[in-house]
Amino acid sequence: MFHILISLIFLPSVTAQFDFDQCNVTKGCWFHPPNCMSTATCLSGVEWEVRPAGVLFTLRSFVTDLGTTRPTWIAVGLSLNQRMDDDTVLECVRRADGDGIVRMSFNDETHNSVLHQASASLLSEQAVTFQDGLFTCSASLSLAGRDQLAASEQFKVHDLNVRPYYLLFARGTADPYSLEKDIHSTNDGPTFPWITEDTVSFCIDNCTLLGVSPSEPILVTQMHQTRMERYWRYRVAVMHGVAMLLGWWVLGSNGIIIARYFKPLFPRRKLLGTAVWFQVSIILSCPKFSDMMITGLLLEIAAVICIFWQAGWVWYECSYECTSDDFAKKMHAITGVFGTALAVIQLFLAVLRPAPDSNARPIFNWAHWLIGMTAWCFASLNRVYGHVPNYIMGGYIITFCLTNIILEMIATTYSSTPVRAHKIGPSGMAMSILNGPTTESNVAEPKRTSARLFIFGVHLIISLAVAITITVMLVRIMYSHSP
Repeated sequence: MFHILISLIFLPSVTAQFDFDQCNVTKGCWFHPPNCMSTATCLSGVEWEVRPAGVLFTLRSFVTDLGTTRPTWIAVGLSLNQRMDDDTVLECVRRADGDGIVRMSFNDETHNSVLHQASASLLSEQAVTFQDGLFTCSASLSLAGRDQLAASEQFKVHDLNVRPYYLLFARGTADPYSLEKDIHSTNDGPTFPWITEDTVSFCIDNCTLLGVSPSEPILVTQMHQTRMERYWRYRVAVMHGVAMLLGWWVLGSNGIIIARYFKPLFPRRKLLGTAVWFQVSIILSCPKFSDMMITGLLLEIAAVICIFWQAGWVWYECSYECTSDDFAKKMHAITGVFGTALAVIQLFLAVLRPAPDSNARPIFNWAHWLIGMTAWCFASLNRVYGHVPNYIMGGYIITFCLTNIILEMIATTYSSTPVRAHKIGPSGMAMSILNGPTTESNVAEPKRTSARLFIFGVHLIISLAVAITITVMLVRIMYSHSP
């Protein structure tokens, strides 16, 4: 609201520009911000008059705060769900020299496309004016003729007679040559779109039969811009990204390395009753069940919950026009949820872990390894679809793979005498893993301990550096959008 008040200082008088007389009498009205009619502080508004042949829409908005060098646009959308997807749009675009056009378009998630045939066939009585900073346009949208449109446009033009719609109002600037609209503001303030709390009916024919309330000249006063301030939406998104980075590429990756290659280092040293490697790997990631804090998994779950809460519990879908960026957003959500779900499965799978000498132990070992590494792969792929720079993402994945290869070579060649590879169980005993686990026995301290610790330290530093680098990038992007 502070941004709106500040913008009013630079706008002309409103009382002489907006006509409220026929609102709720012969026409429907919706002015923004809320309660602006009583204080004469309206910045924009939409009026409509339902006629037998169609609906006459009138859009008004002060646009001087958008600048004077580029064309400006104002638009009203007919929405099914209070979001900018699958919306029929009536829009007006005015050049900086004064010429303007009225046309129809279609919102497809983050894309908007002009409906040329619908604009030519369904619109009439178009008018565009500009006076004292107030951009006004009007047009009559025909209720008939929709069936004559091509199939590629017909489904993009909502039938106003069959159901009520939420109204969305937005404004912004446009390209001076093509008049293609720039995206509206994505920050809190007067230039962010408005959305009605309730639907508005435009029905005039067979309304009872269709189960739709007949159109009435109403005054819409309940509205909002966003359920969560954009200031916090950006910050929650950054916290989500940082938590995922820490959970998977710092805690998870290093936990995997410890669990696989550091069991023989401290076979008889115990922490809280079990081997040191077991408890440390648990604290770092979630390879097995423990009563201790499972830090990595908790971060991952918290990150997923927060991002869905930030998005209003709406699953991102790639709609009709699915660009590579749109597909990446959809796959980012899918891979993130799958990776976290597999990590949760790992937690519960540990409860079912059979005894070391059980015949089912080899099956468990393979299942445990497969699920864990599949989860890590999903999480790493998630970074790709999350628009992490390829050189950073690829560099870290290669580092993780090389670390595992080198440690695998050390683990299998640390003695000049061929021996069977051994795996240390949580109790601190050695467990043969050649042809599956059998029994536990004492094992000698392995060689090249310093080399293992050095390689692990290098990987730990790199994973932290990657996490810090991406975090800095996310914070900078956040401040560029929402200081």
